Amino acid sequence: MKYLIFLLALSLMGCQTMIYGSATDFNKLSVGMSKADVIKTLGDPVSTSADGDKAEEYLIYKRMKHTVSSWPRTYKVTLRDGKVVKWDEQYEEKNVNNF
Repeated sequence: MKYLIFLLALSLMGCQTMIYGSATDFNKLSVGMSKADVIKTLGDPVSTSADGDKAEEYLIYKRMKHTVSSWPRTYKVTLRDGKVVKWDEQYEEKNVNNF
């Protein structure tokens, strides 16, 4: 019975990876990519934001950190002048797609 519960829990966690994808998707990015290339590679972001003072645009994504993770994490792709300058995991949740 314990093994059945373990397998069920493991399969449910794997389902989240199918829904969100995994953080390994970010290995396909490179500095200098266009916004269109990022969206083509990662899909549509769950949210976007911008900082006019820094002239930056942010694409926010949800991904599972590992295939077997408890919950999806938030990742941010930073664009300056329409080109990728960095991407990273956000450690502070910004109330994005919390469900």
